[in-house]
Amino acid sequence: MEYEHKSYDEIKQDFLGEMDFISNIGTKMFIYPFIGRSKIITYCFYITYGLLFLTSAQLIVTLCIICVESFDWFEIINVAPNIGVCFMILIKYKKINDNKELYNEIFKHFRFDLWDTVFDTEEHKKILNRYTQTTRLILRFEFYYTIGLAVIVDLFPRIIMIYQNDILDKEKQYLYPFDGWYPFDKIEWYNTAYIWESFMTTVVIFIYVFVNMLHISFTRYICFELKILGSTMEDLINEDDVVKIKKGREIANVHKKISNKLKFIISKHQFLARITSDLDQVLGDGMFLTYMFGSVFICLTAFTATVVDDLYKSMRYFSFFCSLLVEVFFQCIMGQLLIDHSNKLEKAIYFADWVYANNSTKKMLLIFLIRSQKPFEFSANGYLTMNLDTFSGICSLSYQFFNLLRTAYSE
Repeated sequence: MEYEHKSYDEIKQDFLGEMDFISNIGTKMFIYPFIGRSKIITYCFYITYGLLFLTSAQLIVTLCIICVESFDWFEIINVAPNIGVCFMILIKYKKINDNKELYNEIFKHFRFDLWDTVFDTEEHKKILNRYTQTTRLILRFEFYYTIGLAVIVDLFPRIIMIYQNDILDKEKQYLYPFDGWYPFDKIEWYNTAYIWESFMTTVVIFIYVFVNMLHISFTRYICFELKILGSTMEDLINEDDVVKIKKGREIANVHKKISNKLKFIISKHQFLARITSDLDQVLGDGMFLTYMFGSVFICLTAFTATVVDDLYKSMRYFSFFCSLLVEVFFQCIMGQLLIDHSNKLEKAIYFADWVYANNSTKKMLLIFLIRSQKPFEFSANGYLTMNLDTFSGICSLSYQFFNLLRTAYSE
């Protein structure tokens, strides 16, 4: 295995390198450092937030004009998901800034305090290497996916224009990344409008994906520490301790060592429980909106992509559908990972050699076991648990709506 050729310090540096990767991107998004930012970075944050707010207002005005003038369902569906994405970004971007103390605490814990828990053993090195590699794979996918998505969304309208206007020699059609309303003739000022929309589309995509990367990283780090605590829990009473207890040698010291180790594990678990609960409150609004509008937007974009008689719009709606599906999946898989790792820790507590512990340690183990039976989770403001069952329910509901619309449309 690859980790066998690396020392503990090398694997640790790989892990910290991924945290540096996130912090470097966060600096460019004017989010990180969470505390102690310079005035320039703070001003840039508020300017970026203002631009996002302006884009959201532009899209809302566009939607109102469509509803008043033509009430074209296809045009409404073309604008509505963009508004939803902008609202989600405004909420998440502001939430990170408003809760910067929490984000800073979590980041510092996993950069510094975590290493009190991770030891230079083969099992811990294996776990550390596995989670580092999987986190790197996820973050690199998100990063390069973001670059590719931004390039495609910004250039695709121009490519379609050239194809339709110059190659197919069709009537000239002006296409834009999100086709917003302007207080001037946007055909006459086409290049200006196109540059603005391309710029804001890139900003929206990068902030949206970075926020996801940050939360996915934090979730993976929490799961990693839960896994480490489970491994330590399984070795709470090792073979040497059992031998000494059976032979009556150094019993007091052995039980004290076991008790101190258990107290340390419980304290770490309590900290993880608190930051997970706090993070759940921060993410709650975004996750609730994802659940509320996910089924509707997924259904509408998929339906429209299949019935609209226009290459550009069909591809646009299909890309909306894929992006929404990926976003809902990521929100649900984060919650599922937390639940799975919490359940694994519960099993590790149960299968520890607790029969050799003294009475006080057994009582602590029992209380710890009862507490661990309530898994960590993301609950979307307490309305529902974000897991794969929720994702399945959203997909199922979307498919039912899709079939209903197809039936009504064909009749």
